[in-house]
Amino acid sequence: MDKMKAKRLLICIVAALYISSLTACASTQLSVSDTSSDGAVQTDTQSDTASDKANKTNDVVMADDTDIGEHKDYDKQDAECFESGQIIVVTQDGKKRGMETYTMTLGTGCLEFYANELNTLQELVGNKVDVYSMIVPTACEFYCPASERYRIDSQEEIISDVKDMLMGVKQVDVLPTLKNHNAENIYFRTDSRWSPLGAYYAGKVFAKAAGVPYADISQYHTTAPVDFVGDLASLAFEDGYNALHDEPDKFSFYAPSAIYTTNYYDENFSYLATDAFYTEVPDSPAAGYYKGGFYSLRIDAPVENGRRLLIIKDEYGTFMPTFLTSSFEEIYVATYDYIEANVTEMISEFGITDVLYLMNTYTVTDSRVYTLETLRTQATHGTLKDDAPETSAETSSASNSDSDPLSSDSDTDTVEYIYDVGVNNQVGIVEKPEQDTPEYTPEEDGRENENEGGEDENEDVYDYDYEDDYGE
Repeated sequence: MDKMKAKRLLICIVAALYISSLTACASTQLSVSDTSSDGAVQTDTQSDTASDKANKTNDVVMADDTDIGEHKDYDKQDAECFESGQIIVVTQDGKKRGMETYTMTLGTGCLEFYANELNTLQELVGNKVDVYSMIVPTACEFYCPASERYRIDSQEEIISDVKDMLMGVKQVDVLPTLKNHNAENIYFRTDSRWSPLGAYYAGKVFAKAAGVPYADISQYHTTAPVDFVGDLASLAFEDGYNALHDEPDKFSFYAPSAIYTTNYYDENFSYLATDAFYTEVPDSPAAGYYKGGFYSLRIDAPVENGRRLLIIKDEYGTFMPTFLTSSFEEIYVATYDYIEANVTEMISEFGITDVLYLMNTYTVTDSRVYTLETLRTQATHGTLKDDAPETSAETSSASNSDSDPLSSDSDTDTVEYIYDVGVNNQVGIVEKPEQDTPEYTPEEDGRENENEGGEDENEDVYDYDYEDDYGE
């Protein structure tokens, strides 16, 4: 018995010595790998890559590469649906959603023109400037139910066709990402545009393509949700109009935690004022985005990477700039059919390193796209020069300002405040409305706005008229 105990004890001692030798060996290997050639220990901080350091800029938490979203196959499901004026209204997830049915006019050559125009610009600016194309699908691509899909063309095919025609231009395909998040609030239900959240997800795809950091959505402060009824109500008959007003959207603005400066310019890129990117307009929250969204902008962000971005946009680009304040030093924004400065001169004068064309499928398949050639070939009125005064980001952050330097009440500026943004910047100057929802009147069905650019006592600021932009 004593011999058995002794034998077991010997085995335990041998095993202990063996394990101890393995530990010592591993420790020696670790010490060697953590020591540089000059004998200095390499700490975790010292081994950070340049990319890691970029992602730690200003202690902002950056978004990761995962794309886990809430998705539903609305396009394969049947849903309660009725046609109303120029839209259809469907019931999904217990809510009414209005949408235009997207159809492309074949044979117009608009897609080819769009691609060729971007190819021409890329050739002109050379390899020192990267040109990107982001074509955003409209809501019906994801939410049109199975029974109604005969009404629409595939926007996925359109985006793919453009990609095949681009030469040297980088395609930013946001459709898969938006589809992956389509059960989230990425498109308004009462408006034809996407929501700020949709722009956030698309911006993440662009930032990855551009090789720049991108702040996680947790780094943004959101305003309290405000009820919002968009342009689709004005395109509907009485049944659709009332259905959308009964179930308004909830609108929230995502304000970056970083402090930045926003300068405003007119169509010739002459300086107007410095103010917050977003000014609260309680009765029309979407109009709060930089005074209605048609002014040209320069945003100075707290980033030091030498990257300067120019965004050429339609109405879908309104929500994007705020999400790129962690990605570029300077962000210039111009609406493609409003700006009268020459785009190649802007690139040269402002030291642009990246150009993003951000438009929805309606724009690139419509004759409006021919404006892009004018943007490239037109002569700038006067001398193109950024004449904005030097300002501190500390004095012009994303928070709402008490005064409005762009309003008609300002002592130094004569630009009127825009409350009714419209689409594609067909702007009307509208007084602040009463809070009551306007009653529907039959003569509104399919009519054009007869009082262009003026006040309409029967029209609520919530409702926009797309007639001039999209036609019948």
